[in-house]
Amino acid sequence: MSNLIGKQVVLTLKMSTISTVPKHRAFVQTLGLHKVGDTRECEYTPSVHGICKRIPFLVGVQVKG
Repeated sequence: MSNLIGKQVVLTLKMSTISTVPKHRAFVQTLGLHKVGDTRECEYTPSVHGICKRIPFLVGVQVKG
């Protein structure tokens, strides 16, 4: 996924954060996702890459366009 850096992506919250550790909940909140199914368009920066790499079971990443 590191080849996506600099591109526009769509992040989607795939599952609930209820049974996750507080650090993972904070990552999801940092991305601006709240409920299951929420999506957000953003630029894929190194910080977003690091978060998505740590919680791939919670967040789906798709290239926009």
